[in-house]
Amino acid sequence: MFVDRSIQLADSNVRVPAILKYDPETFLTIQEDIGDNSLINAELFYQNDALVSKALDLLNGMHQSELKGIDSTFSIGLESHTKKFSKILCKEFLEIDVFEEFPDFLAAMRPELMNQQWGNCHFDFERRNIHQMNNGELVLLDFQDLCFGPIGIDLAGILVDHYIDCDLGLLKAHCNTFANLSSYDCSAEEIYRATCWGGLQRNLRIMGTLTNLYLRFNRPFRMKDLPQILANTITLSSALNQEALTAFLEDLVSPMLVKKLSSI
Repeated sequence: MFVDRSIQLADSNVRVPAILKYDPETFLTIQEDIGDNSLINAELFYQNDALVSKALDLLNGMHQSELKGIDSTFSIGLESHTKKFSKILCKEFLEIDVFEEFPDFLAAMRPELMNQQWGNCHFDFERRNIHQMNNGELVLLDFQDLCFGPIGIDLAGILVDHYIDCDLGLLKAHCNTFANLSSYDCSAEEIYRATCWGGLQRNLRIMGTLTNLYLRFNRPFRMKDLPQILANTITLSSALNQEALTAFLEDLVSPMLVKKLSSI
C-alpha cells in the first residue's frame, strides 16, 4: 500500500521521496535520500509567508490527489480518538475525572468536523513530516496512514504547532492564504473555524496518544511537549467559546500535568 500510495501521490504532482527499488516479495524499498532538513528547522516559520504558502500549497495538492482504496475516518472514529484524552491522559495519568460536560463537547465537535470540507487527510501533516530540498522544493513524508477526513485536521497540523505558542492573528492570516489558493469553495472564516475545530480534535487525541506511549511502552521522550500542546489547546478552545472545556483545561488539567511531569 505504501508503494502504491507513493506512486499515486507522485502521479498527482505531490512531491514525495522517489521509490528507487521495490521487492514485492520482501516488501523492501529503496527510496530517494532527501536529507534531514525538515521545516521544523525553519526559523520563524510562521512569519515566513512565502514558506507557509508553499506548505499549504503542498497540502492542497495532497487534498486533491486521486487516490485509490482510501479509508474514511467516520465520526465514531474521530470521537474514539478524542476520548483518548479523557481515558488515558485524565483518568489514567492525572487520575482525574473528565469534566461533566465532556459528552456535550463531543456532541458539539461532531457536526463541526463532519460538516466541514473533507479530503485526503494525512493525519500528521506537521513540519517534521515536510522536508525542504536545496532547491526549495518541499517533500512530503510519513503518508502511509493517509485517509479521507476533515480538512481542518491537516490544516491544524501545519498551522497549530506543538512546539511554540499558537498566535491566532497569524493563524487567521494563514487560513486566509489557504482560502485563496485552495480548490475548496470556502471563505477564510470557514477555513479558520475548520482549523480550530480540527486542532482541538488533533491536540486532544495526540495528548492521549503520547501519554499512552509513556504508560504502555515506557516512551517518555514526548511527554515534555504536553504543556505546549495543552496551552495551544486552551487557546483554540477559548477561540471557539468552549467555556467548560477551557476552564477544565486551565484550572485542573494544567496544574495537575505540571505536577505529574515533575516526577518523570
